[in-house]
Amino acid sequence: MRREAVVLLAGLFWALAAGAQSPPAASPPADNEVPAGASIYARPRSPTRLETREGRLVRPGAEVDANDVLEEILDEFAADIARLGANRVSPILLERVRVSDNMNPEFASIIEARLIAAIYRAANVRVVRCYECYATHAQVEDGAWVVRRGISRREDLQQLMKKYNTQVVLNASLTLHTAPNALAFDVELVRAEDASVFFAEGYRVHPHTALLYRSADKVQSREARLKDLQDRIDARPHFNHALHLGAMIIPTEGHPEGAVWAPYTAYRFTEAFGEERTWRLGGTVAGIVNPSRLVGGILSATLLSRLNRENVYSINCFGGGSVGMLLTGVQGNSPLFNAQAECVMAHRISLQASLGILVPFASSTDSTYTIGGLTPQLGMGFTW
Repeated sequence: MRREAVVLLAGLFWALAAGAQSPPAASPPADNEVPAGASIYARPRSPTRLETREGRLVRPGAEVDANDVLEEILDEFAADIARLGANRVSPILLERVRVSDNMNPEFASIIEARLIAAIYRAANVRVVRCYECYATHAQVEDGAWVVRRGISRREDLQQLMKKYNTQVVLNASLTLHTAPNALAFDVELVRAEDASVFFAEGYRVHPHTALLYRSADKVQSREARLKDLQDRIDARPHFNHALHLGAMIIPTEGHPEGAVWAPYTAYRFTEAFGEERTWRLGGTVAGIVNPSRLVGGILSATLLSRLNRENVYSINCFGGGSVGMLLTGVQGNSPLFNAQAECVMAHRISLQASLGILVPFASSTDSTYTIGGLTPQLGMGFTW
């Protein structure tokens, strides 16, 4: 009996000791460790916001294929439809695409197909073809036989829109100009419920630079010309600056070392003028340094003109000349006449070359030789 009581007490103490011990705390998860059963949802990245720029078609070269121009025009119009929104214009009732008299009338159906394809590529918009818009209708009205072609009344248009379940009517026309060559595409979206013009735009292609612009862009160019005219009235000049670095060769006669090779540094300051500001007139300050032979400066008046039409893809070249004076202070001074050319490769860096005539003069330090003749110069520059 005593033995059983001892065993019972020992078991009771063991149970009390085990209950007093708390279970070990779970170790905290390590950094960046995902708990079991957790899910990770990545936040969608915001799309890159592109800068809105004016749509232009600019191609290098003197010619642009008309098909490329037409595709760009139709894609630009399709992009406008996408910006308007499908819920505001879809479905669109395509009435008809017209072409100018100097084009083949059968080409209109090809333009319609390209136009619909461009809209489908750019926007989720449904286009419906109108078969009754240019059909011939005949009926008797008040005892008279009346023949109509197309839609002649607003009520007919509203009934037609309800029949096709469309919101707007699309009218488009393509015009080909031949003097000079240019394409013009004019579109118009009309609401049937009140016959109001919902959207209208004109797309043009510049005949020389192949720039694709809208009707509003022409207004902007007129505004720019008006600002330029106002600048002329207010006597506000348009200045241009250039810094040139290169080498110059000055021939000599009677000197044992021959012609003088010297580094050439010049700063040119000009003002643009002319109807399209293609001319530049100003002054040039230059310096030539050959420590052992010749040190001097050149002061000259410069006149330049643009040689090619302005184009963002092509190299812009200028040609002209300058009349100035070589000032040495020691060897002597003499007039200098230059014919020069300059090409701006992109926007700022330019290549420059000139061929001048320095009127020969006898050196005041050593009268046994003369300085002057054909003086070529070559270098590169930075314009702004």
